[in-house]
Formats: sequence, C-alpha cells, structure tokens
Amino acid sequence: MGRLWRTARAKLLISALAVGVMVAVVVSLIALSGSSAPPTRVAKARPGSAIAQGTATTYRPLRITPPETAVERTVNQTLKQSSNLNGLAALEASRFPSPATGAAFPPVEAADTQSPTMYAMAFTQELLDLDFATSSRNELLAWASYNNAPNTTIDIPASSELKVLPDSLTTSPALLPTRSQWATNALARTVWRVSGLVISVSPTWTQALSAGWKSVDPLMVIYDVSGSLTVATPGRTPVVESIAFGLTLGGASRHSGYGAVAVDDWTVN
Repeated sequence: MGRLWRTARAKLLISALAVGVMVAVVVSLIALSGSSAPPTRVAKARPGSAIAQGTATTYRPLRITPPETAVERTVNQTLKQSSNLNGLAALEASRFPSPATGAAFPPVEAADTQSPTMYAMAFTQELLDLDFATSSRNELLAWASYNNAPNTTIDIPASSELKVLPDSLTTSPALLPTRSQWATNALARTVWRVSGLVISVSPTWTQALSAGWKSVDPLMVIYDVSGSLTVATPGRTPVVESIAFGLTLGGASRHSGYGAVAVDDWTVN
C-alpha cells in the first residue's frame, strides 16, 4: 500500500484506497478479541434531487446509512484520523476552471452514466483521447470538475469538493501534462489515442466489501484501469505505451448516475 501515499494531497484524495487493508486489520482484531458487533439499524436512503444554483445545476447524490458494526465504526474512525491537514490546505488553496463541458469535451452520454463499467470506459476514453492542438488544458480540467463525484470517505469542505478530481489529475504522478507540456504537444500537433482498455474492480475494494465495510455512497467503486496509449506526432513514428491507473467512482455531483472521485497512481511503461 506504500505506493498509494506518494504525496500529501494524494493521501487526502485517495484515502478510500486504504480501506481494504484497514478493514483486514480490524476484522483480525475483532476476531481475536471475541467481540461481537452491536445490533444494526436499517439503512436509510435519501433520493437524489436537483438543486438550482444560478445557471448551474448540482445533483445531490444518493446516500445511505451503513449498519453500525464494529468494522464500520473502526474503519471510519481510522479514515478520519488518517486525513492529512496539509493535503486539505493544499486542496483548498488550489485553483481550477469552473465546471463546464464543450465541443472538445462534451458530457458523457447519459446512458453511460448509469453503469459503472460503461461510465469508467467512457470517462477514460474522453480523458485520454486528446488532440492537443484543438483543445486546451483548462477545458479538460473544467470537464473534470463537471464529472466530479464527492469523496465521502473523509470530510471535505463544500468549497473544495469540485476540486478533488482535477487535483488528482495534476498531483504527481500526474496523468495530465503540465501547461508547458500541453503547449509543446499542441505546437507539434501531437495526438493521444487510448485503446485496449481493461477495467476491473480493484482487489482492495473487493476486500473492503467482503470484510463488511459499507460506503455511505452506494455508487462508490474502485477500479483498476489499464490499456495502451498511442502518441502520434506528424513526421515521427507513433509511440505506443502501456498505461495503468486507479479510478474511484461515486455518485456524481452535477447529474444523476456515476461520476469520478479521483484518478491515482498513474503509471506509463
């Protein structure tokens, strides 16, 4: 799990990925102590609703109340204690374009937002199929903010919620090229194309659910994504690279269905 904590901000943004290991430890402790879980209560669901805010619409995603088991309480407490104040301060101080979609980065098809695997596939393709000369870095970051899903594993101020996803794209190891790299790629008319995508549920997430922990966001899921990225520049031989990253999904902030919480552990071989 050490690879998950490369930066203070990464620790803040993707703390959900530590749930599996913490749950395993908690379950072992409970078994050894012989303690039993207290009576559970019935989970209560709050239906999603649209809230008008000026010219923008924010969708309030579904939330549930997980049963009050020993595993649930201990893991939630551990997640809270592991949140990094420096990471939160850095997130609050960061600045990103306002949520928006456009011709270069349109909304994910509504039908694809209702299935986690379809959304993960569509999100990844739009994120990585880039024509640098006909789109801008700010447009992509605005699109990312539009696709944001709140991180429900720790408390984040509402003012910072829409920054989580774009921040994860720009935190080392960053998927998104820097401003200077984007400008260089645009000048060279470089194009990225992703192919051969394989999307599977992260074993960490499976372990967490198997141990009995439940997220308050019933749409939350963590995927491992891999595939090939072809980097094509006129006058040069195309370069094909193997890519992989973690993708956490949840209930979207600005529309019904799925959105993306964070992208982490970006690797290129």
